[in-house]
Amino acid sequence: MTQPTSLTDSLKEYAEAVPEAQRPDALHQLFYGFYSRIAILDRTTHELARWAKTDIAQIAGVEPVLAEALRDNALHVGRDLFASRMRTMTAMKLVSDQLSALCSADDHPPFTLARAVAFDEDAGELRSYDLASPGEHHDLPYNPFAYDPNAEEVAR
Repeated sequence: MTQPTSLTDSLKEYAEAVPEAQRPDALHQLFYGFYSRIAILDRTTHELARWAKTDIAQIAGVEPVLAEALRDNALHVGRDLFASRMRTMTAMKLVSDQLSALCSADDHPPFTLARAVAFDEDAGELRSYDLASPGEHHDLPYNPFAYDPNAEEVAR
């Protein structure tokens, strides 16, 4: 077996390794697994921003030049986190496309995953949300059958 050469190939190989009857459920879990990665990235970005704004100034003995260098480095780390978030959203779109090719949102086998993890920015923490209760988190549940990272965000 050769190594997948792209994310698309890797996800296709993953899905094909799962028994056909279990693929929709496996893809549903993978979709929300990637969503949990976004939750971790969002929390990390939130913490990094807070640290850069407030905590750097509180480090004993840090001269202004070093504080500015720390803030610059935090900005670069933030850019890397954002790039990782974008790659994760691309993976979610690919999984969504695979899932919708297997079955429809109206006619699919039962999914075993009942909850998802998302970052609650107001509370500054990760929380678990019931996928059957839309509105608990403004983003959840995403539609794993028609996820589009390029769609405009609905105002909260």
